[in-house]
Amino acid sequence: MQPVDEEKSNLDSKSVESTDILGKIEPLNQAGAAISTDSEVPEDLVSTEVAGQIKQAYFFRNLLFAASIILVAGTAIFSLDLLPSVLLGCGVIGFNYLLTMQFVRKLLQEGKLQTLDLLFSFTKFGITIIILFVAMQYFDLSPGGLLIGLSNIALAVIIYSFFRVMRPQKSV
Repeated sequence: MQPVDEEKSNLDSKSVESTDILGKIEPLNQAGAAISTDSEVPEDLVSTEVAGQIKQAYFFRNLLFAASIILVAGTAIFSLDLLPSVLLGCGVIGFNYLLTMQFVRKLLQEGKLQTLDLLFSFTKFGITIIILFVAMQYFDLSPGGLLIGLSNIALAVIIYSFFRVMRPQKSV
């Protein structure tokens, strides 16, 4: 080999054109080829994911309601004097959950966070603190009963995680 040919072969082995690589790559299956050629996600897949998320939200809301009923029933059976504070604690959590769901739904629809949205969150937090303060200070409700009522969110999350472990969802 001449030095020019040797130098040319070294350059060819060091430089690779992107068209050579892209031309040789093949998709693993036909579904991969269909998705990789489109720049958008298929609409039926998006609607399926949204429907699944809506089902999860409704399921968790129902679990939260069931946990509240369990806590109120248990308090009614074992300690009637804590019942008003447990009911108030469950009500505060329900109030916060519903307002947070509305806030998140609005945020997802608009796609951006505005200053008024932050004010809404702080106002919700302030109303919750005022309700709990007034309940303990002026109505002499038990802090223990309020904590039992506020724990319904933790109980619902624990139950929800057990359902997720027992029945894992298929990955797409």
